[in-house]
Amino acid sequence: RVIAEIAESYTPGVDLHITNRQDIELHNVAEKDIATIHKKLGEAGLSVFAAGGDSLRNITVCCGCQFDPNAAGVYELARFVDKYLQQGTLILDLPRKFKISFSGCRLACAKPWINDMGFIAQRDGLFTAIGAGSLGSRPAVGIEFYRNLPAKDVLALCVCAIEFFKDYGDRKNRYRARLRHVREKLGDEAFCGELDKRFNQSKTSRQWPDFAAVTNDRNKKRLWRLQLPDGNICAEDALALADAAESKTVELRINLEHGLELYGTNTFQLPQNLARLENDKAIIIVCPGLSTCTRAIADSRMIAEKIKKMLSNKKLPAKQINISGCPNNCVHSNIAQIGLVGMLSKENGQRVQSFAVFTGGGGGKNNKPAEKRQVFAAKNIPQVVEQLLLKGHVD
Repeated sequence: RVIAEIAESYTPGVDLHITNRQDIELHNVAEKDIATIHKKLGEAGLSVFAAGGDSLRNITVCCGCQFDPNAAGVYELARFVDKYLQQGTLILDLPRKFKISFSGCRLACAKPWINDMGFIAQRDGLFTAIGAGSLGSRPAVGIEFYRNLPAKDVLALCVCAIEFFKDYGDRKNRYRARLRHVREKLGDEAFCGELDKRFNQSKTSRQWPDFAAVTNDRNKKRLWRLQLPDGNICAEDALALADAAESKTVELRINLEHGLELYGTNTFQLPQNLARLENDKAIIIVCPGLSTCTRAIADSRMIAEKIKKMLSNKKLPAKQINISGCPNNCVHSNIAQIGLVGMLSKENGQRVQSFAVFTGGGGGKNNKPAEKRQVFAAKNIPQVVEQLLLKGHVD
């Protein structure tokens, strides 16, 4: 509600953008309003720290785990780790960004394999720790560090991994400055050995705060899943949703696919503009592309609209489609079921917008990257996607 009110007052007519890392972006903010907006966010218990820069980014969590009877309540564990790390100076001077995720069950919906550190809850209450993965123009999924890790040791492992990164990360070449690049430089065996040595020393030489596990709220269930077009929602619709949800004591969560999920005990009437967002065709995740990004090569949003139009007229299997406007892969196209990566190619001697097509990726939920198939001119992409869906060549 607060963010929507800020947008309505300070960026009228500009949508809120929901990212695929559970963030909300405000665009077209005037410089003179920044301090006021920071103050209003702070009064609501929100901060823009970790939204960018060479630091710890926001910790992501599979959004429905605390309401799922078959999942562990990792939401509170994530908050516990975040609070500890935000209080110190460890995260203020890193070689590059550092990303952590928590998944409540073996489905690993929080994409641990593409994070610097990812935790997957096991049925026995312990955790599997995955790490040192990242995407970008040269992607690589992570590796498994530990199984059967107690919850009480999760914080210590996060701190040790960040310290390791701080000591070994490349501070000269930003393109080789993630934890994954430290792993590649040392080799998997040496990397894991050094991390394990630091971890074991740290567990015995420091006093770590206790984490008290929290029982899941079994009474609430998912009522709605709203797939936001291009990840955007206008302030008016966001406020209408807040009005409808709060009166029914419904909780809202941002997922990792440009969507909103609502959890509660009893269903309720969605605002008219939002009821139409219940998605039954495909989840299309798209970066801003040429609309706002200076690095974009291709018009990702235009292609997304053409694919949506094609899907609306046909009965095709529902699959997730990730569309990036450049090889930086901000929406994880190179690990997607169907991924499109913007580039330029030559056609009849002219440079034209094109997309490299990837298929069969595990979405960061496992160690399966997508397979690059071919590069197609942008004008042919809707037909290419249609054929992939018809033939089932995406698993």
